[in-house]
Amino acid sequence: MANNSIFDYINVMRSDLNKMENKGEVDSSFIAKIDALDSDLNKMGLYWINQKAVPISSAFIFFSSMHNARLVLNKMRDRFKIAHKDSDNPGIACDSLLIMPLISEVYQKTAQAAEEGQKLNPFLANETLRLVSTLRTTAKLVGLLPSSDEETKKTDTEQLKKTALELDKKFVASNLLNDI
Repeated sequence: MANNSIFDYINVMRSDLNKMENKGEVDSSFIAKIDALDSDLNKMGLYWINQKAVPISSAFIFFSSMHNARLVLNKMRDRFKIAHKDSDNPGIACDSLLIMPLISEVYQKTAQAAEEGQKLNPFLANETLRLVSTLRTTAKLVGLLPSSDEETKKTDTEQLKKTALELDKKFVASNLLNDI
């Protein structure tokens, strides 16, 4: 999806959530919409992994913003899957309504950064970090933030160590170049 269509899609999702809340019943077909949005956020995250036009520290913040939004979407998906069994009907729709505008804003900042590329506004990364913090805090309050065990469950620790070492090397090299 193009950026505008992602924002339109999020608005459609918000409208669906409002309908579910008003009806008092969760529509399990909404899971497919979560999956579609998750796929687009994943693509944006991959973009930042491969980004060369901005400093690594900034690229990591924008990648992390997509990762955090996806964590919340995955928890949302999990709750939608069991909403009928778990008496979370329409609670998950109400909780998701609080989260969707934040996911939209986080995506908007990340997409803006992608458009700016080398002319990246230096304050955009900090704004994005604040938004991610708000997203995580709000998600935690409404039960849409995975526990730390759930967050790390799928983490390949060997790959994490290898990636951390590579990032560290790039960061040190970047700092050395800045000193010249």
